[in-house]
Amino acid sequence: MKLSFVEPRVELRPYIRTIWVFESPVGLPSSDISLAAPNGCAKLIVNCENSLVTRVMGHDDESQEQSLYFIGIRSVPVFLSSTPKKTCFIGIEFHPSGAYPILGIPMVELTDRRLLADDLSGTWNRSLTEMLRNREGIVEKIDFIQDRLWRSLKQAQNKIVAYCVDYLKRTQGYATIRDLERETGYERRHLERLFSKNVGMSPKKLAEIFRFQKFYKELATASLDSLKEDVHDYFYDDAHFNKAFKKMSGFPPKYYSLKIPNRFGRLLSQD
Repeated sequence: MKLSFVEPRVELRPYIRTIWVFESPVGLPSSDISLAAPNGCAKLIVNCENSLVTRVMGHDDESQEQSLYFIGIRSVPVFLSSTPKKTCFIGIEFHPSGAYPILGIPMVELTDRRLLADDLSGTWNRSLTEMLRNREGIVEKIDFIQDRLWRSLKQAQNKIVAYCVDYLKRTQGYATIRDLERETGYERRHLERLFSKNVGMSPKKLAEIFRFQKFYKELATASLDSLKEDVHDYFYDDAHFNKAFKKMSGFPPKYYSLKIPNRFGRLLSQD
């Protein structure tokens, strides 16, 4: 099982956070729990070889081979599985406010949803999927999608939202809505409307994801005991931390750190 990362084109870096490629000769191991935890990013997923089954809130959906999907920003964990054969898929992750300027669709309409790119408006249609299928190599497929994303760009990112997202990320979700009000001079309601359209969720919910991600990433290489001091800096007490972590990952933090292999998720957290 291999996960490699590709640097986005310079002109797309304000919109695309990362591009990664998953490859395995035997699919996602059945003995593993492959978790895609919320990270604040909408995504384009290209199933190059093999289909994928995604389980969200106990409901299973199958993503077909040689298809392109758009996945809105997630607030709940997704569990992945596949049949045991050669598997390859590409993930293009947008910055939290990076997808709206390209798609022009209010992101709140796509939150926690997975759609075929064919069903998106504008230049994302069946002809695009067919042209993508005709690109045989991984590099050719990535180049084609990046070219189409750049050609589809309709506007720059909203500067207020981009600033707030960056502020929340720099503080790892520690900042509050009052901090954002003070930093920008705009009231809560206005900021929440902007976030709904440009991100797909409120600043408070995005901050919760960033707080979770801090510990989720650190648990990929560290023990839970070594993070106790930081936990008390970011959460009121252990009970609040346990509840927040389980909401985003599906497991209490102690159980996750000791019992859940999640090789896919741990590799992805290294980006």
